[in-house]
Amino acid sequence: MGLGGLFAIFTAGLVFLGDRYSGHQTTSEEFSTAGRSIKVGLTACDIVSKWTWAATLLQSSNVAFQYGVSGPFWYASGATIQVLLFAVLAVEIKRKCPAIHTALEIVHARWGTPAHIIFLGFMFLTNLIGASFWKRPPQPPGH
Repeated sequence: MGLGGLFAIFTAGLVFLGDRYSGHQTTSEEFSTAGRSIKVGLTACDIVSKWTWAATLLQSSNVAFQYGVSGPFWYASGATIQVLLFAVLAVEIKRKCPAIHTALEIVHARWGTPAHIIFLGFMFLTNLIGASFWKRPPQPPGH
């Protein structure tokens, strides 16, 4: 928590200095989208970083425990296809919908409010599952 707080203070300080000495006021929109100046390569890196969320790291550690060093390698190898396909999808979405911020905005624009509300529930549950602490079931004595 301390490292996260330190990073937040550092980031806020950089934004403050940038606003003060550049003469340009940074809005939350510009800050969260990097002024919409991110190119395709960095977008692909962002996709990989979003793929490595808590559940992925937990499962990777689990297969390392079960199968040794090769476990995480094969786990990541199996997911490479979906990451590559998602990268292509994200680049296309960025080209066709440059003002969109989230997947929910895409759902709302394409299918309307009812689908938006349904996907909002699905995405909330997905994040809730990913952020949960999964406990290993108790092992019988002697294991």
